Amino acid sequence: MKNSFCKEEKLCNKILIDQLFDKKKKIKFTEFPLTLIAQESPNHNQTYPAQVLISVSKRKIRLAVNRNLLKRRMREAYRLNKNEFYDSLKAQNRTLIFSFIYLGNKPITYTVIEEKIIVLLKRLTDKSD
Repeated sequence: MKNSFCKEEKLCNKILIDQLFDKKKKIKFTEFPLTLIAQESPNHNQTYPAQVLISVSKRKIRLAVNRNLLKRRMREAYRLNKNEFYDSLKAQNRTLIFSFIYLGNKPITYTVIEEKIIVLLKRLTDKSD
């Protein structure tokens, strides 16, 4: 699979986003400063078994430049490390929707973000088994 992050992989549907943050069904993992909220998806898209939403709070990170920087770093870390995650989801014939939410008060480096995203994806894969 290519290392791209196309529109079909982004969670944009308002109904699915509301379902994701529904209190009853969500799975939550925290690896400070990131939180991952996940849920089984009703859509079974075989090309992309997961859709992701990336969020940085405006209250915590005031400057838009820093919020955008963090979102770019999170997207890049996910893009480079998603192939193994996709393979495990396809092997289980499952689809997920999930969200990465940044909880910190100041920007952190790309290497730290990448480590945290890898840990969260592994925990989500282990939880799926």
